[in-house]
Amino acid sequence: MNSIMRGILAVVIVAAVLGLGIYIGRRGPAEQAAQAPAAAEQQPQAKKPATEVPTVARDPYQRSLAIFEFRKAADAGVDRGREIFYYKCWFCHNEFAEGAPKLTGVYSRGKLLSGRPATDDGIKDEIRNGGAGMAAYKYTLSDSDLDDLVAYVRDKCCWDSKSPPPNPRYRGGNEE
Repeated sequence: MNSIMRGILAVVIVAAVLGLGIYIGRRGPAEQAAQAPAAAEQQPQAKKPATEVPTVARDPYQRSLAIFEFRKAADAGVDRGREIFYYKCWFCHNEFAEGAPKLTGVYSRGKLLSGRPATDDGIKDEIRNGGAGMAAYKYTLSDSDLDDLVAYVRDKCCWDSKSPPPNPRYRGGNEE
C-alpha cells in the first residue's frame, strides 16, 4: 500500500470515529424534551425582565469602547453630539460636498427638504427614517445619541474642517 492510500485510509478512519462519537453522544428530541423540565427543577432561577440590560464593568482604559459609543469627547451633551456628527453626518454634510444640504442655520428655515418641520422632533425623525438620498439611522443611533446630535446641530452646528475640535486627550502646549 502506497503512502497516498494510507493517508486516505487514515482520514476515512478518523472521520468514521468522529461521526460514530457524535451519533452516540447525541440525544433525540424526545430525550431532550424529557430532560429539559428535570434540569429546570434542579436549578430554579429568577426570571429577569426582558427589558433589563445586564450591566458590565467598564474598563476606563479601553479607548475603543469610548469610540464605539461616541463618548471619546464627552459622555453627553453638545460635545458628544459633535462627535456623532463627525462620524455619522459630516461626510455628506460638509463644506466640500455637493448635493447634501448644509446644516448651518437649519432651524431658521422652517422646513426641511423632506417637508418635515425644522424642529428638534422633525430633525430626529429625519435622522431616524432618512429621506431621499439620506440614510436612516433608526437602528444605529439610540434616543440619547439623537438627543446629543440634535443639541449639537441646534447650538453649535456645524463642523469646520479648517478648525477641528480639540482632542480632549492632548496634553501638550501651554499647560500650567
